[in-house]
Amino acid sequence: MGLGLNKGMKALWKGTLTVALVSIPVKLYTAVKKRPVEFHLLHETCSTPLKYERYCPTCQREVDWSEVVRGYEYEKNKFVTFTEEELEAVFPKTNKMIEILSFVEPEEVDPLYFENPYYLAPEAGAEEAYVVLQRALLKTQKVGLARFALRDREHLALLRPYQKVLTLHTLHFAQEIVQPDFISLPEELELDRRIMALAEELIKTYSAPLRLEDYPDRSTEALMALVERKVAGEKVAVPPAKEVRKVVNLMEALERSLAAKGSRKKKRLAA
Repeated sequence: MGLGLNKGMKALWKGTLTVALVSIPVKLYTAVKKRPVEFHLLHETCSTPLKYERYCPTCQREVDWSEVVRGYEYEKNKFVTFTEEELEAVFPKTNKMIEILSFVEPEEVDPLYFENPYYLAPEAGAEEAYVVLQRALLKTQKVGLARFALRDREHLALLRPYQKVLTLHTLHFAQEIVQPDFISLPEELELDRRIMALAEELIKTYSAPLRLEDYPDRSTEALMALVERKVAGEKVAVPPAKEVRKVVNLMEALERSLAAKGSRKKKRLAA
């Protein structure tokens, strides 16, 4: 069954996906490939990249990686250290296992909880069980709440189908979510019905099917174009920042927004 990923992709993790008494050997791959434009810190005088050293101020010397251990600061300048074996023993059950805790409705998980996405691929011989689970999730419109360990930390995650494969999306723990109770709003705010009607109309007018491919990474593209111009020796003039118009009258702003959308639609139809 053809479930192969790009040949250059390396698995981040190998283990077992367990649902009750069903075990599926799987591999974990990153699902997102970032395209950052990386900048180096240079010495302005000679454009030489700066170096950073692991320096111990007590011993007054550079420290090799073989001498580095992990430590937790429990009081100011007081640490306890850990070996790799001790850290792995913290969660031995989930160390090589993705355990499905329950199946839930997708709407029950607020997007605020989503962290990093990964692809799951079956090991050789586990393709049938993998596809059965993927199709069962599609059929029931459910997602799996899972628990597993990755990079010295236990994670909650959401198992869900995407196209023809399974994805594992790590979640923030509830304790990590900052509650918005520090944002103060009036207890009772009487709203003008006409303004609410215009706001609802604005949302309906600007509604469209979601096509994320229609929204490219403009900042990276613009930055790379700037890099090419600088490499070519061009002098780049910085344009003045656009002044953001302040909303003085909400009703007027809503009406203008609707009018602008209508005029753009007419132009598209005329083209």
